[in-house]
Amino acid sequence: MSVWEVQQMRVVYGSGVVALDDVSFRVKAGERVGLVGSSGSGKTTLARAGLGLVPSVGRISLFGEDTAAWRPRQWLAARQKAQLLFQDPRAMLHPAIPIGVLLAESATLHRPRESVDAAVTEVLTAVGLSDRAHAWPHELSGGECRRAGLARVLLARPALLIADEPTVGLDASLKADLLQLMLHTADPQCAVVLVSHDLHAISWATDRIVVMDAGRVVDSFPTKTLASSEPRHPITEALMAAAGVSRAPKEA
Repeated sequence: MSVWEVQQMRVVYGSGVVALDDVSFRVKAGERVGLVGSSGSGKTTLARAGLGLVPSVGRISLFGEDTAAWRPRQWLAARQKAQLLFQDPRAMLHPAIPIGVLLAESATLHRPRESVDAAVTEVLTAVGLSDRAHAWPHELSGGECRRAGLARVLLARPALLIADEPTVGLDASLKADLLQLMLHTADPQCAVVLVSHDLHAISWATDRIVVMDAGRVVDSFPTKTLASSEPRHPITEALMAAAGVSRAPKEA
C-alpha cells in the first residue's frame, strides 16, 4: 500500500521562483527511499509540501486517502502518523525544556494510554540517550541533538518518517551510526524517506533512490543497481562522482 504519494505537484514561491515543477513521487509501507539532489533541487520543499506544510498545486495522498478536502483536524491526525525530522535538530528541541520533560510532553500526546515515564525511558534507551534525560538542549552535541529529535518522532510510532538531511555536519562514523539507529528503531512497516545531498551516506540504507534537480524528479532506480555499468542521468552521474561510487565493469 502507498503511504505517501504526490502527483503533478507544483510549488511557486512568492518571488516567482518555481521550487517544484510537475513532481510525482510515491512511497510504500516499509520502503526505505533515498531522495537525493544538490542544494536547491527541491528535496526539502517536496518533503514539506507533501505533508501540507507548504502551499502547493497537485494531488497529495496520505495513507491511502486523498487530502484535497481534508479539514485541519484530519491534517493534524495524519501528521502524527507522518513525522518529519527537521534538518536543524535543535528546531525540534525547546531550549528552555530538559530533554526528558520535552519527551514526556510528546509521550502524553502520542501515547495517552501508556505510562509516560516508561515510554520516555524506552525511547531514550533506544536512541542511546538513557543518561541524558535531565540535559538541556544546549548541553547536547550535534549527534545527540539528532538522537533526541529522533526520539521525539519515534514516540509517535510513525507509519511514515521523513528525515531531512539527517547526517549533515556529522563525521563518517556518526553518519552510519545515526542511519543504522534510525532504521533499527523505526517499525519495520514504517516507510522511511532519507532526504540528502550525500548519495554515499544513504545508499546503503535505502531500497530505492530518487534523484531531483531544479524542482523535478530526473531519475529513479533500485539502490542495488546504483553501481551498474548502465549510464544514468547526468545529475545522477555527478552525484555518484562526488560520492566516489565506482561502477561495475562492463561485461565483455
